[in-house]
Amino acid sequence: TFSFDRKDKQLLRSSIPFSVGKSTNGSLQVSVKANLYLKQDKIRITGELWHKDMPDNYYGVGYESAHDTPKSDSTTAYHRDWKRIYAKVVYQFKPNYFFGGIYDATGTHATDLNPLMQQDPNVISNGTDVNTRGLGAVMQYDSRDVPVNAYTGLFLDLSVINYGRAWGSTNEFWTVDMDYRQYTPVGHRHTVAWEVRARTNFGDVPWTEMSQIGTPWDLRGYVWGQYRDKLMTYGMGEYRHMFNRKTPNKSGSLESRWGFASWLGLGAVAENVGSIPAVLPNAGVGIRFETEKRSNIRVDYGVGTKSSAFYVTFYEAF
Repeated sequence: TFSFDRKDKQLLRSSIPFSVGKSTNGSLQVSVKANLYLKQDKIRITGELWHKDMPDNYYGVGYESAHDTPKSDSTTAYHRDWKRIYAKVVYQFKPNYFFGGIYDATGTHATDLNPLMQQDPNVISNGTDVNTRGLGAVMQYDSRDVPVNAYTGLFLDLSVINYGRAWGSTNEFWTVDMDYRQYTPVGHRHTVAWEVRARTNFGDVPWTEMSQIGTPWDLRGYVWGQYRDKLMTYGMGEYRHMFNRKTPNKSGSLESRWGFASWLGLGAVAENVGSIPAVLPNAGVGIRFETEKRSNIRVDYGVGTKSSAFYVTFYEAF
């Protein structure tokens, strides 16, 4: 973490967490997530850089396919080479109000398709080499005290992105994303947080860019990409608790670096809001370790329908 302005409060610090992983099965994963605050928070830049070259699983599009297709070499396995560059730049035109633009460039190259995937109509329609390029606009309201680890405040985000051939995309479609988050302190460094989000696509959406549940930032415990469709929506509530020390540390503080979190959530994927077939329950617990003031490493264990997963990453899920 670092600061572009020495006069700021040191809590609103820019950061560029990153990870590089190489697995025994040949997988390579590189991720970079930037949160930059410039001009005394007049300008915010959120960026992501991803590269995954790895064995993966594709269950099809829709709840039924994801729920009923068993994971195996002959039904879900394939190899995915995936790259993504994402950037969101917003300007604070009045206190707590932001407006800006979005650029998203994603590419997927799929090989070693299993027999069931070779017959999937979405794969046949869009192919195994899919490149999408999108430009969009975003409006935000943000009163959080510290965006990456809020104790109090409200966050609203509405974004619209057009993926078109004019920008270099292989498919023509739109994405609308609505995100609402709120944080309420219930004690010193104890917080109740909740989020409601809906992301929906319109148009010729490729199978690679369907809205998905199961990332480290939503319903933790589901396989990333197993549940996908044009619409993804979820709601979740989380309790965050940082411990106190029995004796002061060297600086005289009674605040411990350790804490925990627990959450409950419900989500769904469907073609549209009127055709949701079933809900996806979610629950989990996690450990927190504060590396710097209001900057945590989190280790989460989440449970979903017929699945569970561990996550190790920086900052809170939302």
